[in-house]
Amino acid sequence: MSPTILLVRNVSYSKCINNRPYLQPLHLPEQEGPLFGLTIGKVYKVISHPVAERHGMIRINDESFGEPGSENGYLYPADYFEPFLPSTDSSRCSLTIYLDEYVKGVLHAEAVASEKSVSALMPDRVEQHLDLPRREKEI
Repeated sequence: MSPTILLVRNVSYSKCINNRPYLQPLHLPEQEGPLFGLTIGKVYKVISHPVAERHGMIRINDESFGEPGSENGYLYPADYFEPFLPSTDSSRCSLTIYLDEYVKGVLHAEAVASEKSVSALMPDRVEQHLDLPRREKEI
């Protein structure tokens, strides 16, 4: 097994580093573009699948997740992904979200009750609900 497969098995998210077609049925013309559902640089949720991993494959919820038949994800070569792990890099990126009035009101009420701004409350809520590893607070 390659080191990538061993590392990917222990994480729940992986970053796509390759999206070229890897299987080509003999009776169909060769696919020219990237694989549908995979975008290089995007992070995807990994679904544990020990049998696939023993064969150098990884099961991923790709861009087609939510469409009929995609509930269990799809198999891809494990070396098409790299583990996506928490970084020690302190740089941040922004995310814009649009909420309906109810959710916005509830978030505001929660922020007031915890004596925080909505912006300060959000990272804690995201980490709590996604069970992400905690980072040390910046000083």
